[in-house]
Amino acid sequence: MATAIRSGAITESPAEPGAWPTFEEGRPHGAPRAVAAARHATESLAAETVVRVRSHPLRAVGLAMAAGALVGACVGFGIGRLARNCRRL
Repeated sequence: MATAIRSGAITESPAEPGAWPTFEEGRPHGAPRAVAAARHATESLAAETVVRVRSHPLRAVGLAMAAGALVGACVGFGIGRLARNCRRL
Protein backbone atom coordinates (compact mmCIF):
# COMPACT_ATOMS: atom_id res chain seq x y z
CA MET A 1 0.00 0.00 0.00
CA ALA A 2 1.40 3.38 -0.94
CA THR A 3 1.39 6.12 1.69
CA ALA A 4 2.41 9.77 1.64
CA ILE A 5 4.08 9.53 5.07
CA ARG A 6 6.86 7.17 6.04
CA SER A 7 6.05 4.55 8.66
CA GLY A 8 6.97 5.71 12.15
CA ALA A 9 7.26 9.35 11.08
CA ILE A 10 4.20 10.61 12.95
CA THR A 11 5.47 12.36 16.10
CA GLU A 12 3.00 15.17 16.81
CA SER A 13 0.29 14.53 19.39
CA PRO A 14 -3.18 15.92 18.64
CA ALA A 15 -4.47 18.01 21.55
CA GLU A 16 -8.09 16.96 21.23
CA PRO A 17 -9.39 14.07 23.40
CA GLY A 18 -10.24 10.86 21.60
CA ALA A 19 -7.70 11.55 18.85
CA TRP A 20 -5.63 8.83 17.23
CA PRO A 21 -2.58 7.68 19.20
CA THR A 22 0.82 8.99 18.24
CA PHE A 23 3.40 6.63 16.80
CA GLU A 24 7.16 6.52 17.00
CA GLU A 25 8.90 3.57 15.44
CA GLY A 26 5.55 1.88 14.84
CA ARG A 27 4.44 1.61 18.50
CA PRO A 28 1.62 3.58 20.17
CA HIS A 29 2.65 5.52 23.29
CA GLY A 30 -0.50 4.90 25.32
CA ALA A 31 -0.71 1.13 24.92
CA PRO A 32 1.95 0.15 27.50
CA ARG A 33 0.49 2.61 30.00
CA ALA A 34 -3.03 1.30 29.44
CA VAL A 35 -1.87 -2.29 29.89
CA ALA A 36 -0.01 -1.37 33.08
CA ALA A 37 -3.04 0.51 34.45
CA ALA A 38 -5.32 -2.44 33.71
CA ARG A 39 -2.89 -4.83 35.40
CA HIS A 40 -2.68 -2.62 38.50
CA ALA A 41 -6.48 -2.32 38.65
CA THR A 42 -6.85 -6.11 38.40
CA GLU A 43 -4.29 -6.70 41.14
CA SER A 44 -6.02 -4.14 43.35
CA LEU A 45 -9.41 -5.78 42.77
CA ALA A 46 -7.99 -9.21 43.62
CA ALA A 47 -6.38 -7.93 46.83
CA GLU A 48 -9.59 -6.17 47.89
CA THR A 49 -11.60 -9.33 47.19
CA VAL A 50 -9.27 -11.40 49.39
CA VAL A 51 -9.69 -8.91 52.24
CA ARG A 52 -13.48 -8.89 51.94
CA VAL A 53 -13.75 -12.69 51.78
CA ARG A 54 -11.52 -13.07 54.83
CA SER A 55 -13.50 -10.53 56.82
CA HIS A 56 -16.97 -11.91 55.87
CA PRO A 57 -16.57 -15.58 54.78
CA LEU A 58 -20.21 -16.63 55.23
CA ARG A 59 -21.46 -13.68 53.21
CA ALA A 60 -18.99 -14.51 50.43
CA VAL A 61 -20.03 -18.17 50.32
CA GLY A 62 -23.73 -17.23 50.37
CA LEU A 63 -23.26 -14.72 47.58
CA ALA A 64 -21.35 -17.26 45.48
CA MET A 65 -24.08 -19.86 46.01
CA ALA A 66 -26.82 -17.39 45.09
CA ALA A 67 -24.97 -16.28 41.96
CA GLY A 68 -24.38 -19.91 40.95
CA ALA A 69 -28.03 -20.80 41.47
CA LEU A 70 -29.16 -17.79 39.43
CA VAL A 71 -26.81 -18.59 36.55
CA GLY A 72 -27.78 -22.27 36.68
CA ALA A 73 -31.48 -21.44 36.60
CA CYS A 74 -31.03 -19.08 33.64
CA VAL A 75 -28.95 -21.60 31.70
CA GLY A 76 -31.41 -24.42 32.50
CA PHE A 77 -34.36 -22.29 31.44
CA GLY A 78 -32.62 -21.33 28.21
CA ILE A 79 -31.65 -24.89 27.33
CA GLY A 80 -35.15 -26.16 28.15
CA ARG A 81 -36.77 -23.51 26.01
CA LEU A 82 -34.36 -24.19 23.14
CA ALA A 83 -35.01 -27.94 23.34
CA ARG A 84 -38.77 -27.41 23.41
CA ASN A 85 -38.63 -25.15 20.34
CA CYS A 86 -36.37 -27.59 18.46
CA ARG A 87 -38.81 -30.48 19.05
CA ARG A 88 -41.60 -28.53 17.38
CA LEU A 89 -39.66 -28.24 14.15
